[in-house]
Amino acid sequence: MHSLSQEQVRALLRLLETEADHNRPVLKQALASAIKTDPAAVQGVLEQDFARTAPRPIVEVLEEICWEDLSEALAHFAAKINPNIEEGLSLLAKFASPTTPRGKIAQPLDDMALELRPVLLNTTTAREAVEAMGRYIFNVKKFTALSSAKNLNELAFPYFLRTKSGSSLCIACLYACIGQRYGIEIEVVDLAGRILLHVQDKPHNDTFAIDPLDNGKILSIDDCQNYLKARNLHWNTAEFTFLSSRLIVRRFLANMIYLLNKIHDTRRLNYLRSYLEIIKN
Repeated sequence: MHSLSQEQVRALLRLLETEADHNRPVLKQALASAIKTDPAAVQGVLEQDFARTAPRPIVEVLEEICWEDLSEALAHFAAKINPNIEEGLSLLAKFASPTTPRGKIAQPLDDMALELRPVLLNTTTAREAVEAMGRYIFNVKKFTALSSAKNLNELAFPYFLRTKSGSSLCIACLYACIGQRYGIEIEVVDLAGRILLHVQDKPHNDTFAIDPLDNGKILSIDDCQNYLKARNLHWNTAEFTFLSSRLIVRRFLANMIYLLNKIHDTRRLNYLRSYLEIIKN
């Protein structure tokens, strides 16, 4: 497969802008091939010709090329025995913003983990470590949890890391990702619809939960049981669900679908529903 010159890429983009819809599939396939063969050439033309904004037809085709590639990437993610949640969050970020590089998630997390290092190295139990993480996340970095997301950006992890405001699921993933860097197993759980974090410190015979919606408040198992009792529910496995990375991605996708359903965005909904089926299967 030979690469296109910048002039050929430029001509292809102009055709996408002006040609009728019935020629769009062929032109889109040609652009997708050009991106795979020489992404730098395509990026160069886009930066030169559309430094500020690109015409809507070109933007839509570029989005669709990315979203179709994302289907394959999500299938690879879902097929792994134990997929990494950061990989899943990076893939989801590409739906909201197709040009998002993986470093947009990994680098800020690495930076926060490095800042926390002197404190965490002086803790002796998982509880002490998690309490230190909570103070850092909410008091030092000033992250805030939203009761619900109002737009797609608020469900994109890079946007959450930049604005320091996001859903309880975003906060929960932040804890889990930082904990992972220090070998602290922090599991995301769903307690009757309420997102919490679960920590089991076997060496110190200590099990507790963390509430990301309440500034990282530590909850005992009794607190969790009382929460269920207040809602006339019983403590059982059906009401306390550990969320694997696949289930977390499914939860994000379901939330994204809910938001786009409200504004009847059928174009993006079709892709999200196909992603959900990929993760389910």
